[in-house]
Amino acid sequence: MNEKALSVIGQYGLEVRKSVRTRGGIAVLTDDGYKLLYECTRSDSYYERENMITAGIKRTGFEYIDTYVMTAEGTLFSQDAQGRKYILKDWFDAQECDIRNETHVAMAAGTLAVLHGHMMNMDKCEHELKYNNATDMRMKFDKHTKEMRMVGNYLKGKKNKNEFEMLMRRSLMTFHEEALIAAQELEEMDYGSRIEKARTSYEMCHGSYNYHNVLFTDRGCAVTGFEHCCVDCQINDLYQFMRKLLEKNGWDARAGHSVIEAYSEVRPVSDDDMKLLRINFLYPEKFWKVINFYNNSNKSWIPRKSIEKLEGVLAQNDARRAFIETLH
Repeated sequence: MNEKALSVIGQYGLEVRKSVRTRGGIAVLTDDGYKLLYECTRSDSYYERENMITAGIKRTGFEYIDTYVMTAEGTLFSQDAQGRKYILKDWFDAQECDIRNETHVAMAAGTLAVLHGHMMNMDKCEHELKYNNATDMRMKFDKHTKEMRMVGNYLKGKKNKNEFEMLMRRSLMTFHEEALIAAQELEEMDYGSRIEKARTSYEMCHGSYNYHNVLFTDRGCAVTGFEHCCVDCQINDLYQFMRKLLEKNGWDARAGHSVIEAYSEVRPVSDDDMKLLRINFLYPEKFWKVINFYNNSNKSWIPRKSIEKLEGVLAQNDARRAFIETLH
């Protein structure tokens, strides 16, 4: 972002004391604390939706989130001399969650549970204007599993396979069977009733709860990045956080259960949600992501990084399966 973008800060009635570039924007220390300035690259409705969500959460009493700042004239967007639009958010002088720090991880899990409680208390008026329903897991599993089969059929008919393709072909059947078992268990737990309950009660999920979006301030955890907020089973947020943690910690069962315990101390996990958490882990999401990248890329040249990712998934799969067996 061009430093000239800082000229719009005057439209908020704020004085800039210092600024530093950050992911996608500029972090600014003002006379009203830290803020984050972004140039708008999406439609107005995208930012209006996130503003309604973060403002709604803040009204429930959950203070430490990246809510939008209105201009001095009360508008959501500011504009520079060239007509480019910007938004300004409350921000924090904070440290990103260290996923290998047990204290950080436990606090992040507890904060997620607190956030979920606040999100259940949000104003439900004009629901259709504010929130999206997450994709039904049955549809997601079915789509991803079909893609596995499609890639398998493609590789079966390909004569000259490279190193990546031979490795994928040898491992695909194992992960395809895991995918089918996960889909079967999803049906057996009556997922249809569970997702319907989430939708009728407007069960809100953060949608992208990972260590990048959890910041540690001197007053506690702040949560950012609500652009993927949706109506869904809240346990799926815990799964997303845990999957990243476990991938980076060799699927250490102790680390995984400490997250569940920290969350449950604030918001107990029901038997149905524990089943759903287990099914999430049972579906080979990381393997599918490698396949999806391959399927949508130039197959004539496979980057070394893709081979390393696939090798990593295969190397960790026994530990992943062992962890899954501890979930009940």
